[in-house]
Amino acid sequence: MRERDLKALEFDKVIHLVMDLCASDPGREATAELRPSIDAAEVQRRLTATAEMVELRSHAGSIPISEFSDQRPYLLAAARVGAILGGEALVKVRDFIVGSRHVGGFLRSRVERFPHVAALVHNLLAPKELADAMLGALADDGKLLDDASPELKRLRSRLRDERADLEARLLRSLNASGMESFVSDYIVTIRNRRFVLPMKLNYSERFEGIVQDRSVSGETLFVEPMWAVELNNRLMMLEREAEAEETRILARLTAMVGGYAPELQLTFDAMVALDALNARALFAERFRCIEPQLVDEGIDFIGARHPLLMTSGRDVIPIDVKIGAGQRGIVISGPNTGGKTVALKTVGLLSLMAQAGMLIPALTGSKATVFRSVFADIGDEQSIESNLSSFSGHIANLSEIIRSLDEPALMILDEPGAGTDPAEGAALAIGLMNHLGTRRCMLAIATHSTAVKLHAYSQAGFEAAAVDFDAEHLAPLYRLKPHTIGQSYGLAVARRLGLPEEIIRAAEQSMGTGTIELTDSLKRLDAERAKLNEQVEKLRAREASLASVEDELIQDAEKSRVGAEADRKRLRAEVAELIEELRRDGAALMDELKTRAKSRTDLKGFITKAAAKLEGLAPAPEDAPESEAPLKVGDTVQVGDIRGELIVLDATRAVISRGGLRIEVAPERLRRSSAIVAENRPAQPKAATITFSFEGAEGNELNLIGMRTTDALRKLEEFLDTAFLTNRAEVRIVHGIGSGALRKAVAEYLGTSPYCASFRGAEPHHGGAGATIVQMNL
Repeated sequence: MRERDLKALEFDKVIHLVMDLCASDPGREATAELRPSIDAAEVQRRLTATAEMVELRSHAGSIPISEFSDQRPYLLAAARVGAILGGEALVKVRDFIVGSRHVGGFLRSRVERFPHVAALVHNLLAPKELADAMLGALADDGKLLDDASPELKRLRSRLRDERADLEARLLRSLNASGMESFVSDYIVTIRNRRFVLPMKLNYSERFEGIVQDRSVSGETLFVEPMWAVELNNRLMMLEREAEAEETRILARLTAMVGGYAPELQLTFDAMVALDALNARALFAERFRCIEPQLVDEGIDFIGARHPLLMTSGRDVIPIDVKIGAGQRGIVISGPNTGGKTVALKTVGLLSLMAQAGMLIPALTGSKATVFRSVFADIGDEQSIESNLSSFSGHIANLSEIIRSLDEPALMILDEPGAGTDPAEGAALAIGLMNHLGTRRCMLAIATHSTAVKLHAYSQAGFEAAAVDFDAEHLAPLYRLKPHTIGQSYGLAVARRLGLPEEIIRAAEQSMGTGTIELTDSLKRLDAERAKLNEQVEKLRAREASLASVEDELIQDAEKSRVGAEADRKRLRAEVAELIEELRRDGAALMDELKTRAKSRTDLKGFITKAAAKLEGLAPAPEDAPESEAPLKVGDTVQVGDIRGELIVLDATRAVISRGGLRIEVAPERLRRSSAIVAENRPAQPKAATITFSFEGAEGNELNLIGMRTTDALRKLEEFLDTAFLTNRAEVRIVHGIGSGALRKAVAEYLGTSPYCASFRGAEPHHGGAGATIVQMNL
């Protein structure tokens, strides 16, 4: 994309706003180089990364990125064999390493849900051992700490002691008796890295020494006494040894930096990217930006705002701009100062921002297209150097645009055809619209030309829109009205600004009839549109109110559902616990009945209590859906958790069969085994009653012929249980003659059964030796 188009749409100014939010100079440099991408996948990656950073900041707070310097020169120098970086350079490297580790430690536990940010954090590889080594060796001013090495500490300690001793001896020498006439000042100073005394010119009368320097006035000599020469020499040797040790330490630290150069380069690149990304996120927060949806065709900017207008401190009125898929563009008309150019720039600028990976100042639901080229022809294009007029400058720019058009393209044109004969200019603009409309080029045009307005309004594929204007007060409203043509209000503005009335009337009379009729039609159209908008706003308000009520109802229903589900879970648990309890108590009671420890009266009491407990736990059934078929004999039904087959159903009672039992209940307590509730439930359901009936045998007889002994005895036990519960005094067991084994097994079982009072062989006409008559122990 051309730099001139980026500047015309003020993309460079937005970039500077983002640069101001960067923490480091490398981050600002990276942001300055940011340009719109034409690769849809890359654009989506950038937008997603920025959106992730915005969301991350909303949860984690500010990212602790502080100022850091460009590390590339230091890393390049450290990678050379034998290189030694100075203390100040190493401190900058140290501060960068410490800062990057701080950022990494802050982000690593917070980026699991943000893969694009996590990829950058993954490259923060500055090693802890390097950070520790540099922190332990370097002071903030770049000088080495005494603890940088044991040898350096020893040498510096000796130096301090030797200097203190020499200074003390020199001071005593200055203050010795008789020195008053030779001393220029009572201080010990240093010249040529040697400790000296400030003496007068006659010092030699007092002691021998070496003059190391002389004052500007020439009245003071800086003299090193001969007795101090050896001490100064020893100090200089210690200083040389300390300097050598310092050089060795700096070389070691530099070598460590060079050894970690690849990791540090990755870390630096990641920190720069994080700084630039964080700045884009800060921009998005400050200007209330959103991530637009990328689409193949068209744009739909909802509640769009120009970011540079937002920085002015004025209230910015959002605009909606929509160019649907398959449409060729939009033509915006209206008076001067109404906001046409701002609307054009907003369309172009937001498209460029999105392609650069920046979130846009609009509302959620906005859509953008990735254009391969974006062009703008805005403002005065005249060029004195090229001897071009404004019209010629525009034509030269349009010619270049047509030659370099790369589809899909977005073209922003402000007053195309201006600067020449209005009719010819309008024809040129219409020609551009027709030509570019045949290509994958989306046009956004601002115009005063009636011919261009009507062409856009009448031609399929172009959206006609107008900037809103208060005709009564002649004040722009800075809103964009779709599907309409805007008036220029030139004569009305001229009248308000004081142009003589006779000139205004003459101008109105010179206007063609068609123009006057068009103006009147547009006024009526605006009036009708205003009424329609008022009705639409009322409908929207009503819709919002209904939506609010609907939301409340949905919330209430959800609360009721959750409460009902909790009640059902609790009830199921209680029923399951009760059934288990009844099973245990029933089994114990049956054992006691068999041993005659309990009587039939106890059994009836147990049954009554069990029925009462079941009735108390059974929930009041809900009304079944009207479409549910009524229950009928043969259906599988249930009461609580007891399921069985419905064998009797009338108005007052229902009987269900389960195994060898029949359970009688009120019909209203029944529901299908699929949990569908029976219909026509009365307000007060009847209490459930449980009765037992004999099933599985004909009358009082049990036929065991053909069964194996174990199966026959199990069947006999069930038969006797049921006969006892149903109060049968005498029953017949048919076992046949055969080998006599089954007859013998039956006799042995009856001899030990608590249900059997006595038994005998049947009479000949009742089966004789093939049957046994049992007297029940009731």
